Amino acid sequence: MTEISVIGGGSWATALVKILTENKVRVFWYLRRQVQVEALNDEGINPDYLSFVKLDTNYLQASTDLNLVLQQASTILFVVPSAHFPSLCSTIDPNLLQGKKIITSIKGTVGEDNVLPSAFVAQHFGVEAYRQAVLAGPCHAEEIGMGKKTYMTICSANDSFLQQLRPCFSSRYLAINLHTDLCGIEYAAIYKNVVGLVCGMAKGLNYGDNFMAVLVSNAIYELQLLLEALHVSENRIACSSYLGDLLVTAYSPHSRNRSFGELIGRGYSVEQTQNAMSMVAEGYAATQGLYQTAKDLGLNMPIINTAYRVLYNHMAVTSEFKLLERNII
Repeated sequence: MTEISVIGGGSWATALVKILTENKVRVFWYLRRQVQVEALNDEGINPDYLSFVKLDTNYLQASTDLNLVLQQASTILFVVPSAHFPSLCSTIDPNLLQGKKIITSIKGTVGEDNVLPSAFVAQHFGVEAYRQAVLAGPCHAEEIGMGKKTYMTICSANDSFLQQLRPCFSSRYLAINLHTDLCGIEYAAIYKNVVGLVCGMAKGLNYGDNFMAVLVSNAIYELQLLLEALHVSENRIACSSYLGDLLVTAYSPHSRNRSFGELIGRGYSVEQTQNAMSMVAEGYAATQGLYQTAKDLGLNMPIINTAYRVLYNHMAVTSEFKLLERNII
């Protein structure tokens, strides 16, 4: 595999393009803003995200023409916020994706039905499971940009697709875990963003390490309950592809979800927090989707409930955490 079309222009997309171009994979990159396109094609720099990263322009062609980018490669990588994915897909002619393989790295449920990104791709474009893959953590874009040792997960039901993708993303600083548990990894990637938000709220409220340890322990238990109820996980969650992603999002200062939650904990409204942040925190939209999923499954998930009541019912974060204190052990 020598060519991949990348859809999305944020920090995570930039980090993935860095890896691909370092591995001499030809990247056709769709971005919405012409200023980004010009800076990337001329200088190999995304001026909006990870601007300290210099990309190899010999393997990069950026464009604001979505259809053109989709036509260039037989493999498409979608790296966009989950809330924007349906509107983006509505502009794409399904015939452009006929026979192509699709990779998603979208960490939130999609659409009014709160489906997984891979399920949305299957429903909207008719892309079978054997033509799909998912990229997940545990990792942050900033550390990939700095070349720090990182582990990443690639999931697909198609082993030959996995083997094709491994050399595209492996490097001296990036190790690849391969999995076939597509849905389990997707749900874990979505849930961890909500955990990051709630951990940030706890920090903003000035809770200490002792409480944080109990909060994260309960989050691990909630994740296990969710995956068991959905019958999607084929593996124990105590491995880096599941648990590692949750931990790095809960504790890392690079976590935009944790930063979002911290502002909420300090008394900011959702609108004020969104205005204060330059990047999208996927946990906000993910909270609504997972709350509905847990409700449909009849699950009691205090951490999800806390996030939902604070973010969507506009309950006072202080009183909700007092309630959470009584509902975790």
